[in-house]
Amino acid sequence: MEPAKIVQILHSLPPMLDEIEDSIYIMKVDEKDFRYYYVNHAATRFSGITMDAVGLTFFDENPDRMANYLHKKYSKVLSERKTVKYEDGFVMPNGKISGESILTPIFDENDNIAFVFCVTRDITERKEHENMLRYFANHDDLTKLFNRRYLLEHVVLPASIHLLDLDYFKNINDTFGHDAGDTVLVEVANRLNQKFGSAHTLARLGGDEFIIASSEGADSPEWLAERIIEIFLAPFAVNDRQMKINVSVGIAIRRNYENIQTLLKQADIALYRAKGEGRKRYHVYEASSKYDHVENFIHELELSNAIERGELELQYQSIYSPVLQKITGVEALLRWNHADAGSVSPGDFIPVAEATGLIIPIGYWVIRQACRDWHKFKETFGNEFKVAVNISKVQLNEHDFIDQIFKILESERVSPHVIVLEITESTVIHNLQAVQETLRKLRKEGFTISLDDFGTGYSSLSMLTLLPIDNLKIDRSFIQDMNQALVSSVLVMATALNLKVIVEGVEDINQFKILEAMNCWGLQGYFISKPVEQSLVPVNFAASVH
Repeated sequence: MEPAKIVQILHSLPPMLDEIEDSIYIMKVDEKDFRYYYVNHAATRFSGITMDAVGLTFFDENPDRMANYLHKKYSKVLSERKTVKYEDGFVMPNGKISGESILTPIFDENDNIAFVFCVTRDITERKEHENMLRYFANHDDLTKLFNRRYLLEHVVLPASIHLLDLDYFKNINDTFGHDAGDTVLVEVANRLNQKFGSAHTLARLGGDEFIIASSEGADSPEWLAERIIEIFLAPFAVNDRQMKINVSVGIAIRRNYENIQTLLKQADIALYRAKGEGRKRYHVYEASSKYDHVENFIHELELSNAIERGELELQYQSIYSPVLQKITGVEALLRWNHADAGSVSPGDFIPVAEATGLIIPIGYWVIRQACRDWHKFKETFGNEFKVAVNISKVQLNEHDFIDQIFKILESERVSPHVIVLEITESTVIHNLQAVQETLRKLRKEGFTISLDDFGTGYSSLSMLTLLPIDNLKIDRSFIQDMNQALVSSVLVMATALNLKVIVEGVEDINQFKILEAMNCWGLQGYFISKPVEQSLVPVNFAASVH
């Protein structure tokens, strides 16, 4: 196109271009330089460049940094000889932000670029809005500290983290209201910011929990924890009152390649320990330490699904009667085979099950499974063979325990006469009267009641006359040193009360022979049989010792 024709066209554009909201710049190409030829009203409002700049270069009208940016931007059109799009923004000298720009070359009749036509959009408001959204996405509304999201996304591998929790903060909210509580939280954030903000990353996780994340080379974790506690020495103003507020601190130190999520878990464990030791103190997480509350919580979560996952099983330990010279029954012992952790000790998970109430569904599962296995025992040992199951105090105190156990036996077609319910003294001691009534009803229906672990409590002798029981199981501690006089006395007393005695913990032939000679009714222990699967319960034990 002829230059004169181009100029004619460009001269006809201004009235129309001035109505456009985007900035329009038409630059005349002067060899390798660019001179302003036209700017519309939007461009003047945005950049401050007016039509008075016509004929001037970028370097005549702009600071050096801006001029260099513009010259480089327009030069790309000359080198590529095609329309060029820029999506990045640039901060103008006046603080506004240029956004997407489209630069189009206008060629003359000799195929030279005579002009560059540029359309630029003002994205200042959009960027401000985006920045505001980004700020609120990464900051806590109340305290203006960073939030959990920022911590997880941007503080990937801190050297250490300190998890702070205000002691008894709930009392402030309950007594003075949440506005007062919020005032305290803001003051805590201000104190943390003033003391640690320049060298550490501060965040509020939520509620009254705060995080201080330290980078490599920061102060020692213990020293920092002491400084944290110090900033709480000054009282807080709560509803015109001066109130003392303390803090507990859990510390996690990155020793290998622990990420922020792992460190947060460790700090939470350490915080729990600090609170358990009296609050107003700190604790450093140590991987070698045993944190019972964490293991208990994990067991609780896993136990709740153990039945559905088929991880529970019963093993059976035989009870041999020297009087009858045969295996008369077995005790069902619960085992948990965790899919990942392997075999979990009953001493670890039974207390958790009792404390959380999970022992109730687990206990009913044990009774049902024992009933199902009884049918297999019956084929080998006959109809009088008995299976003993342990009943916890939680189960026994359930208002519908009797109804539930009868429903299970009925559905599994098992008579109460072949089921032994084993209880311990600790099961009944706190609610003796109610337990007495429950046991009487069960015994009347045909269940055998057995008192387990006799000799380990403080009032076991009185329990023998107070409880409706049939069997007395002597704890293994009675025969470890084989005090024959003591065992003989218990046997005489039990005989007088019409109780069958079963001695636990029989582990060698010597113990077995002594107890057999004392005419003890039942023996149980590793010498008779270890706990085994139902199919492995020994049948001819008598033949192996006679």
